[in-house]
Amino acid sequence: MSPGNIVGMAYLKGLDVIAITDHQTCANLKSAFAAAERIRKEQGSAPVILPGMEVECAEGFHMLAFFPTLSAALAFEEYLRIFQPQIPNVPDIFGEQYLFDENDEITGTVKNLLSTASFQNSIQLTDKIRRAGGCMIPAHVDRESYSILACLGAIPEELPVRMVEISKNCQWKSFLKYRPNMSEYSYIRNSDAHRLADISEPVETLEFPSIFEDNFDAEHIVQALREMSVK
Repeated sequence: MSPGNIVGMAYLKGLDVIAITDHQTCANLKSAFAAAERIRKEQGSAPVILPGMEVECAEGFHMLAFFPTLSAALAFEEYLRIFQPQIPNVPDIFGEQYLFDENDEITGTVKNLLSTASFQNSIQLTDKIRRAGGCMIPAHVDRESYSILACLGAIPEELPVRMVEISKNCQWKSFLKYRPNMSEYSYIRNSDAHRLADISEPVETLEFPSIFEDNFDAEHIVQALREMSVK
């Protein structure tokens, strides 16, 4: 799963938008943007990239953070690093954490382990994400691990969200049968791909205001998501 391969596969599958949300890092986003720009110049179009991150908060669950610009995402990563445990990665156990250029050549590795949680809680992180112009959506809430419902049992009233993400094989109506309290929330469904073959076909849709038709970019998408997802 290198940046160029991800963007290239998304283009081949005809996806309009993809979000790149590595766990606790944005280190390969620049290369993904460069790969998309190369495809756009060569082919005339490319998927819009939502710069983001899968953030693990102190409570132990995952949140999807989407940002309007690459610079906003990178600035958030710098902020998050302050509140991350500085534990060296052990590649023989956890595997290498590669950095790539736009041509998918390995340029280095992330030295500290990325699978650890932040010292900041979900309220603190959500506030920071929103102040950066982004939006936060609780991730894969249907799962039994690393989801807000598995960790806390419910979404706290003080967490200002009204949209959640569900896994690609989760059926919302079936989910509501055992989580009826979630009926007040809207949802998005992502592929959450960790292999190229797992990147979904263009079957999931979101409707955006028609005013975005002539300028459909990450800033407008995140603006719309903020309006849809924030209490």
